Amino acid sequence: MFRLPTAIQTLNRRNAFVSLAFLCLGLTALLLSACAGGPLVTNAAIEPSTISPNADGDSNVARIDYTIRRPGDVSIYFVDAQGNRHYFRKDRRRGARDYNVLWGGVIDGRVLPDGEYTWVVEATDEKGRTETSEGALTIVGADTEAPQFENFSVTPAVITPNQDGIDDRAAITYWLTKNVEEIQVYLFDPADPENIDPANPTRKFPLAETERELKPTETGYHFYDYDGGIDLGADPPPDGDYVVVAEARDQVGNHTVVSSTLTIDNGGLPRADIVRGEITMLNPESGDLNIPIGGALVFTATVENYGNVPIRTAGPWPGTVYHSDQNFNTLAYEAEDESWFEQSGTWRFALNFQSNFGQDFPFRYAVGRREDLRCETVDGREQCFLDPGKRGLVYGTIVWTEPPARNPFQIWGGLLHEDVAVINNFADVQYIQIGDPQQ
Repeated sequence: MFRLPTAIQTLNRRNAFVSLAFLCLGLTALLLSACAGGPLVTNAAIEPSTISPNADGDSNVARIDYTIRRPGDVSIYFVDAQGNRHYFRKDRRRGARDYNVLWGGVIDGRVLPDGEYTWVVEATDEKGRTETSEGALTIVGADTEAPQFENFSVTPAVITPNQDGIDDRAAITYWLTKNVEEIQVYLFDPADPENIDPANPTRKFPLAETERELKPTETGYHFYDYDGGIDLGADPPPDGDYVVVAEARDQVGNHTVVSSTLTIDNGGLPRADIVRGEITMLNPESGDLNIPIGGALVFTATVENYGNVPIRTAGPWPGTVYHSDQNFNTLAYEAEDESWFEQSGTWRFALNFQSNFGQDFPFRYAVGRREDLRCETVDGREQCFLDPGKRGLVYGTIVWTEPPARNPFQIWGGLLHEDVAVINNFADVQYIQIGDPQQ
């Protein structure tokens, strides 16, 4: 029998092996090519095919399932009878795997109305090839009534939250037309670089509704008394122009947003005190605090504004003479100057003493002379302010027409922020003896 040389046999075996290897590689490439050219979107379905998004607990939501077989951008939308597309997801990047999501009939904060829709899952792969999978969806009994903020108002439009009693607060009011699941009222600075998207600000200043019997999420009239946080001892947001936003979302998902504007100016927590807490008090004739009936006590003190905002003050002015049976109210009547009466937010220096059974801190004075202050006309009335970093000199005279029930007695100074706080009580307590000059 004729046999090929051994070398030729070996070469033929090698050629056969190489041919077989190329055949296998070719089949593998063919299979991979077939896989790569297969459907991009598979197993797309919505269950149930009829939903009633009205928060009654029955068929309120649908489950959307689909599979993406190659990485790409996915959109999910619903086409109504007029051919309009309502996007639930649009061009969302997705990897190759199975997906599912729950949908309650809400598109852009509104529940779609009753009707027949075509649902579509659309995907575009990295080579630009687009495929869709679709089906039918019916919506019945949908709650499409969105909550409304009727008569939404922010008044005044400019506030100066510094506890001076002038435009310190803004009233934010509205009528909520239906019960909701969630309510938010806040302000934000549109110029803040953190708030890249004004429709979804990152840095917000939330507002708390004034406590009432009506809950914030219930239908009815709602009121927010906004002071910038001053009443809680906090500094308000920085001066500037802000947007006030109210958002409501009901149980179904209907979402409503309204807004207005608010400007904060001269905002800040006021800070002032009696310098070193010292008050000089004496009988000008004797130089001590033994004062005869009909004699006088004179005093001197200095008030400093060490805060960042002006503090408002009003008379009686330094140098005013009181009799011991008078107080700042009686002087206001006599002077026919209503600004001398107690005013919310006004700062005054005052003296108080033991056995004073009438007006607390009866002897009150402005926190500085006119030359120490900045005075201007606000709403037709003169208003005077001790500006930040400034000091005011306070002095006056008390004529003792009769001794008090307790004699000798203690007398002291105080810095009053009227209707807010006694900033410095019992400052420089001293003893006075009122004597009968006949004895």
